[in-house]
Amino acid sequence: MVKNKTTALTLLLLTLLVAATPLSLLSTANAVTYHSWVYCAVSPRVIGVGQPVLLQWWTADMPPDIGEQEGYIPGDRAGWYDVGWYLTDPDGNTETLTLSKTDPVGAGWMSYTPDQEGTYTLQAWFPETEKNDWDGGTERTYLAAVSPELNFTVVAEPVQPWPETPLPTGSWQRPINSANRLWYAIAGSWLGDQAQMYPYGARGGTTEGFVSGRGPESAHILWTKPYYSGGLMDEMYGAVGFETAHYQGIGFDAIIIQGKIYYAARADAHGTGGYVIADLWTGETLEFIDDVMPSRGQLYNYESPNQHGGYPYVYRTSGVTLPEGVTTESGKQTWEMIDAFTGKTVCKIANVSMGTMWFWFIMGAFPVYGKDGSWTNYNIENLAGWGQPADYYLQLWNSTAIPTLLGASYGTSAWQWRPSGGAFGSGWPDPPVYDGMYVHDGNNGFSLNVSLPTAYVMGPTNSIANQTSEILAVRETEYVIIGTEGQYNEEGLVQGKLTTLSLEPGQEGTKLDEVLYTPPYASSAENITGGYFSSFGLEGVYPEDDVFIFHSPKQLKRWGYSLETGDLLWESEPEVQMSYYGSSSNYYEGKLYSYGYGGQIRCYNITTGDVLWNYDPDVEGLEIGYGGRYPIGIWSICDGKLYTICGEHSPTQPLWRGQNLRCINATTGEDIWKILGFFGGMSPTEPNIVMADGIIVGLNLFDSEIYGFGKGPSATTVTASPKVSVHGTNVMIEGTVTDQTETGRRNTNDIFEFSLKGTPAISDEDMSAWMEYMFMQQPKPADAKGVEVILSVLDPNENCYEIGRTTSDINGKFGYAFEPLVPGTYQIIATFEGSNAYGPSSSSTYINVEEAPAATPAPTPPPASVADLYLVPGITGIIVAIVIVGIVIVLMLRRR
Repeated sequence: MVKNKTTALTLLLLTLLVAATPLSLLSTANAVTYHSWVYCAVSPRVIGVGQPVLLQWWTADMPPDIGEQEGYIPGDRAGWYDVGWYLTDPDGNTETLTLSKTDPVGAGWMSYTPDQEGTYTLQAWFPETEKNDWDGGTERTYLAAVSPELNFTVVAEPVQPWPETPLPTGSWQRPINSANRLWYAIAGSWLGDQAQMYPYGARGGTTEGFVSGRGPESAHILWTKPYYSGGLMDEMYGAVGFETAHYQGIGFDAIIIQGKIYYAARADAHGTGGYVIADLWTGETLEFIDDVMPSRGQLYNYESPNQHGGYPYVYRTSGVTLPEGVTTESGKQTWEMIDAFTGKTVCKIANVSMGTMWFWFIMGAFPVYGKDGSWTNYNIENLAGWGQPADYYLQLWNSTAIPTLLGASYGTSAWQWRPSGGAFGSGWPDPPVYDGMYVHDGNNGFSLNVSLPTAYVMGPTNSIANQTSEILAVRETEYVIIGTEGQYNEEGLVQGKLTTLSLEPGQEGTKLDEVLYTPPYASSAENITGGYFSSFGLEGVYPEDDVFIFHSPKQLKRWGYSLETGDLLWESEPEVQMSYYGSSSNYYEGKLYSYGYGGQIRCYNITTGDVLWNYDPDVEGLEIGYGGRYPIGIWSICDGKLYTICGEHSPTQPLWRGQNLRCINATTGEDIWKILGFFGGMSPTEPNIVMADGIIVGLNLFDSEIYGFGKGPSATTVTASPKVSVHGTNVMIEGTVTDQTETGRRNTNDIFEFSLKGTPAISDEDMSAWMEYMFMQQPKPADAKGVEVILSVLDPNENCYEIGRTTSDINGKFGYAFEPLVPGTYQIIATFEGSNAYGPSSSSTYINVEEAPAATPAPTPPPASVADLYLVPGITGIIVAIVIVGIVIVLMLRRR
């Protein structure tokens, strides 16, 4: 009995001890058991059949890291595995949905599309899970759990999404409200270099000078401002003007980011000093900074579980000093990251591997602007020592891959972009600070360094030639194409080779494809490849169209080959002979455009070689000396349009006229607009002009003014007279349509000499001549037209209808006669729907039309008297008879 009592007491004490232990934690020395809590949600709670919903899943506890982050076990970061939901449809059928892995905080989601009306039930489930440290330190058991059930409703009709704000039809400015999601389509930047290539994250066979967003479709000028002394000098020099483009002459380059223009300021006639930050829409100087001009911009889109969104930077890549204690190795660069909004230095980066400058060339570099805005450089490097067998590596340097740019290398801080230091959460690093300045080591920025077999890199080899592949094209995270040109002449044939290597994560360097080809025959005897201007060889690889192109400047020809088979697809006819002095090409949507000193743009179908069209700029006057054409260059492609300039080496004085800034339809080759302007430099391929957010900014060497081209606002007014009229009479409608651009020509003090506000709105077809008159001292176009105005009314019966259309005149005024149909009060509405130069506008006025007074009846004549009725007519008849008798008697007497 005593023994039984003792046993019972012991059990009771154990029970009480267990009861006092938290239910969520039952442990032994190295084993812990956790009670699990799991939850779910669905968004939205009401949805239409066939519309997706977001299923969400999470636990109260974060999954412990048991060695994933350190790489001891697969997985990269901690997570729950094989969890999910029970989903019951309106008919009572239950489906099990599974997440293979959650994120490191224990959450996950899935898109689900219901296919029937009714009420669905959702419940999260969590299986019993073991989480044991990789080194055997702690064994954890998380008990199985389910969440409370929740319902969501599916209805027959689709639930309408957020009503999107339509794209603007007029002028606009930054910032673009994030609620206007569709407006991304109008936004663009000019960040320089490879950032102006498309597709994004690509180089080689890309569209160069590409600008996102929209490009101006009118020559409408927003503002001008002086850059340096320009135009004609003095009577004693005749038509000779101030210096323009030459070696170390006047030139212009800029970065446009977030509505701000960065450009180098002139220090004197011989160089620049410091740089200006100006407003894109007004041209106003916001700040002058006495330092080296940044050379490139960046919109870095950082995405992690803890942080989302972009950062605007500009980079100074020369003239950057480092604090004591840190240096940059020979052959590498030093960058300074600058906040593009404040202009303040964020950090510096030593040992940037973006190639080595050798005279005018950068060696060992194939820079690419990444899809996330990272500045990257691809390179094939032979790491073998002198005299050793080749040891090739495919390398990728990434400006944002330097570990110290993040809050830490592990923990939640590793998900935080912190180039200027600081972090929140676990994993606080030792910041790379020198004399108060954060300096990051670019040697740690290599995100790829994979060995390549020598056979991948070397081309076909024989006694004639031994060529090593170069990088020709990159498509980020997809592939890189490397290759050799080969050689074919009297000595014999060495085939060219193109090799495609994978850039898919985990498969980098794997050979995907290889093609051999026979290059065009280039006779040594005929000196096809020799000479200063000859650059016979492989011009470009265009993977989207499976084509690569050869070009021979002396023969004035191009050849198209199949990237798939290596076979010759087409051979062009010779181009314009002046093209020998410089012929370049660009690519856009399956078309290859050639252009240059020949003064002609030739558009080829890149796969067939068919000439789709030739663009020959119209020539004015007798001054041009380049084979009767102006040298022409495509400096930008945007929104289906080619933007071109003229230039020569070097511009002679007096400057030849007829040079134009042009906008051309990229599909048809037809002019959209052109305007007088010398926006080129020492060649037609050296632009002094950039574009962003639908605005062109460039230096016109005819007057050394910086011009801003873009769409402006408008204003419409309307009046009618008389204000009160009588039904059946006309009303005269009058009004104006004017340019409401508040900017205009700025002087050297950055003050407007005149504003466009209140000047007449002019038609698109007359805009160039009008702007030349307003800003370039050209004659006023006497026959310029205004814009079309639509007149409509809301009549007394609440009927709204158009009554007519008219066009404003060169003074911005319009008039129209209108006869109201019924009496009453009318609202008269004048609408200008907008044009390529102006946004829309409208105005209204009111009139009243009164009933016409009733017609006054004609007075009734009094009744005639007896005398009037009888005596007067009788007496009159007697008198007439007497006169007749008298005349007869006279005639008879004369006969006697």
